[in-house]
Amino acid sequence: MSDIAFALLPLALAYIMFTLGAGLKPSDFKVIVNYPKAFFIGLVNQVILVPLVALAVVLITTPPPAIAFGIMLISFCPGGVTSNMLSFYAKGNVALSIALTGVVSLLSVITLPILITLAFNHFMQDQAGSISAVKIGVVMFLLTALPVSLGMLARYKFTSFMERKSGILNGLASVFFVLIVLAAIASNWELLKSQAALIGLELVFIIVILFALSMLISRVLKLSWFDTKTVAIETSIQNSTTAITLAPIIMGTAAGLPAIALPAALYGVLMYIIALPVIALIRNKN
Repeated sequence: MSDIAFALLPLALAYIMFTLGAGLKPSDFKVIVNYPKAFFIGLVNQVILVPLVALAVVLITTPPPAIAFGIMLISFCPGGVTSNMLSFYAKGNVALSIALTGVVSLLSVITLPILITLAFNHFMQDQAGSISAVKIGVVMFLLTALPVSLGMLARYKFTSFMERKSGILNGLASVFFVLIVLAAIASNWELLKSQAALIGLELVFIIVILFALSMLISRVLKLSWFDTKTVAIETSIQNSTTAITLAPIIMGTAAGLPAIALPAALYGVLMYIIALPVIALIRNKN
């Protein structure tokens, strides 16, 4: 990975989060009032259930410390624009998906530093030095909360322009996402060749379990199928771009992406492979 590409990585994440904010408007958050139970279930699933499932899989399969921490790192990240798109294809509650993505992304400024510090101290204490929760919090604010807020402001101030250009903005964000995933894989190619089967199996377990558990919880708590599909997608789809971008900041890497970024890169691929067939099965179910 070139030094220029490496330096542009945070800017790419900031742009992706800007496009997320540009797709939000104040009325999108009315869904919290209109669908309070569905929103609360989705929020708890995203913040608590996802890390717990990832931790259970990691403790059972015992991967190398860097991979274990990398798996936990992706589990801490919020959903992204991808989950909104997949909720649309699944004929789910897109307004609920957008609200969950926006709120959890803003909350990640608080949740991510705490969870990352706890996981780092547990899995990486013998592998690397210490990390600063404050530093991670500041980085999360600059790369996520601030761009999302600026995107919302741009949408409010230049509504017509932002709506006309939304296709171009989102398309460019998708390109950045693909490039970031490829960069993480390329930077850890040798490790990938030796650990691909194990890491891939662990991530598949996590995604499948999250889909199944979130649907079960939603149905037990009597959510409509319309909301159940959305909650399942929001729970199972994570913003791997955030994890990949944070990886070198956490490890203090000056060049190239560290091994802890590899699970997020694979997750960014596997979540589509698993989610799309599931969505094809459930999209027309009433």
